[in-house]
This record gives sequence, C-alpha cells and structure tokens, in this order.
Amino acid sequence: MPIYEFRCARCEHEFEKLVFNSSEKIACPGCKSKKVSRMMSAFAFSSGGKFKSTASSSCTGCSSTSCSTCGSS
Repeated sequence: MPIYEFRCARCEHEFEKLVFNSSEKIACPGCKSKKVSRMMSAFAFSSGGKFKSTASSSCTGCSSTSCSTCGSS
C-alpha cells in the first residue's frame, strides 16, 4: 500500500494519499475535484536509524559539512 503524492488540476493543492488499489478514484481534499495527477516523488529509506533519500545531491538544505534534509555527511 504505497503513499503517493498528487496535485489537483483545479486548485493546484498538493497532497499525499495512501492508495489501496490502482483503480481507486482519488479526489482533492481541498476542492473535491477528481482531476488530480500523480507527482514524481523521491524515495527514502532507513539505514542504521537514519533516513537516506534517493533525491539528487543538489539539495539546497546542505551546509558545508552535512545535510539535515537528505542525510548526506
């Protein structure tokens, strides 16, 4: 049961939704429109108690020594 990220075509609200099956109709929680599209999202996993992201290394939250956003050191 993956959690997907969506964007509403009507109000541009971005939201996450736990999807139980691929044929489930998704509606925007803001305006109730069913014109939503699934967004590309980064995959994250836990390793040794720390979360690592598969997002690109061009993270803007990085300092010179480590990154609290993507977990790079």
